[in-house]
Amino acid sequence: MSTTTTTEARAAFKQALFDRLNSFFEGNRISKKSNWEMKLKIAFALTWWIGSYFLLYASDWSYRQFFALYILQGLGQIFMFLNIAHDANHNSISNRRFVNKTLSYMLDACGISSYMWRIMHNKGHHSVMNVHGEDEGIWAHGIFRFSPHAPWKKMHRFQHIYVSFMYCITTLDFIFVKDFEYLFFNNSNKHVASVKHPLSEWIIIIGSKIFYLFYMIALPVLLLGFSVGQVVPAFFITHFIMGLVAAWIIQVAHLLDINEFPRTRDDHDFVDHIFATTTDYSTRSRVANFICGGLNHHVIHHIYPHVAHTHYPKLTKIVRETAAEFGVEYRENRYMYQAVSHHFQLLKQLGQPPAQ
Repeated sequence: MSTTTTTEARAAFKQALFDRLNSFFEGNRISKKSNWEMKLKIAFALTWWIGSYFLLYASDWSYRQFFALYILQGLGQIFMFLNIAHDANHNSISNRRFVNKTLSYMLDACGISSYMWRIMHNKGHHSVMNVHGEDEGIWAHGIFRFSPHAPWKKMHRFQHIYVSFMYCITTLDFIFVKDFEYLFFNNSNKHVASVKHPLSEWIIIIGSKIFYLFYMIALPVLLLGFSVGQVVPAFFITHFIMGLVAAWIIQVAHLLDINEFPRTRDDHDFVDHIFATTTDYSTRSRVANFICGGLNHHVIHHIYPHVAHTHYPKLTKIVRETAAEFGVEYRENRYMYQAVSHHFQLLKQLGQPPAQ
């Protein structure tokens, strides 16, 4: 097939794809924002997060009981991150900016800056997926080599071994390192290099972290009678679990050996870039759809980040069928363990010294 014919075919595919995706909403008179399922998720997430926290103070618990409830509260935070705050930061929950902004602060209430997330995720990831030096999601402080264009270090030989240990600190990294790195060192990434952070955001970022540590560590010590030596380990172990859950849900859509790693954002147009760098997983699983906040439907998330994720299962079906009709490669790992396996394969491959 000639280049001209291929270009025309790809253009026809994209036209058909967007026509069908838009028709899904317009033809069925459905809003692209929250539906009943999303509203139910918001209520469920808030109930889990707030209710589990107050449950810590509801009785004279033993330390083991407190520890278990503390972990339950942390899992509520992760569910809220993935299912509510992520959508809110993409303005996909409501057409009202106030609603999205208010719900985005659920992230700040858990020690992670929603303001910095919007800069680094919305701008520093969604436009440059898998591009080394631009995609914030594949840098990882140089601890991992996630791209064939990244410099190799001797320790990368073992990255497939230490990956799970390092993923445990994912949420701690955001709370104690990343937000401050992008706040104080503007040259650490091009997407924050020219940004002058408003004084209000400085106050919110620092104040919210103090508030988070206060209610997660200081209050249980002050009100429940547990020692600092008991609460601090509960805090860190809970975050190890939270970080591991979040990392595995997020990482196995882009960082796979079957995906491409373009040198620049200009190697493909926007839609081709998404299909080249992104692989869905477990899209037919109701459990995954409930837990992952649409991140398992990652192709449509990048196509329509402003759409509430509860619409994604039906939209992914349109993407899958349209791609098959036009002979366009749409990749999906039917089960999550397959996605995890491809992630390990990438880590092993990129852990080897580059050929001279």
